[in-house]
Amino acid sequence: MAPMTARRLLLFSGLLPMVAACQGNPPAVEITTRQEVPVVARSLPRPDQPVDLSGLTRLPTPDALRQRHTASRPDPFAALPAVEAGTPQAETPNCPLELTGVAVLNGRPQAFVEGETGAGSLQPGDVGGASTDLLADGVQVVAVDVPGRQLILRQSRSGGLVTCSFHP
Repeated sequence: MAPMTARRLLLFSGLLPMVAACQGNPPAVEITTRQEVPVVARSLPRPDQPVDLSGLTRLPTPDALRQRHTASRPDPFAALPAVEAGTPQAETPNCPLELTGVAVLNGRPQAFVEGETGAGSLQPGDVGGASTDLLADGVQVVAVDVPGRQLILRQSRSGGLVTCSFHP
């Protein structure tokens, strides 16, 4: 046999099982669905008939929503209050922190500060050493004055108040 004929015979004998496999009946596939309630064409409402909505609760109007939520939280899309560009105040010599910003988050005033131990936020009631490492032991945050852009601290030793002001 010639080499070309042998190759064709080998190729044909290799392809013959694949061709035979392709000619059979397709495998049987059964798809079943479970239907709880049969749908009957006459049970659907007709487009020209009114639909009974007596058992449904209507959605509130936008005005009703605004009236209901005026006291619970501020409008997140309201314009921010204007900040006047003031002259920088003199640095408070007793303030142990640099006040970098103030804000009201979730209804609570926050002061953003930087100090020797790092940066972070403080809120009224924080006590140095107990609830924060940003303050010296025993120094307490008395108030955060957001409109005045100030942080008011109470010194543990003297009991005196120290005011840290924001300097843009």
